[in-house]
Amino acid sequence: MSPKKTILKTLAKQVNGDGTPAPIHPSAIPGFQQAPGKYQETINALLKDRLIEGNKSADGRMAISLNSHKEKDVRRVLRPLWAHPAVLASLALSAAVAGLGFLI
Repeated sequence: MSPKKTILKTLAKQVNGDGTPAPIHPSAIPGFQQAPGKYQETINALLKDRLIEGNKSADGRMAISLNSHKEKDVRRVLRPLWAHPAVLASLALSAAVAGLGFLI
């Protein structure tokens, strides 16, 4: 799985009791310890795109959480491959072509 999806999935699972996104330290994300440079670049890109927010935690370290105003964009990134409109359109077109092939 790509670092972008790993980060977003991990953050999507982190929710406070009231339903707001809970901040976590980037080092708590699976895979961050193995490739910190790659994950840090991805975190910076997500911060730039405003899909995530960066804050300081109580101990003064960086903590990130999902941007609650960009939930629709986050869901779009996390949706499965078969749910993308282009894939659905190609499946419908293939079914139509196959149906016409049986009629001819």
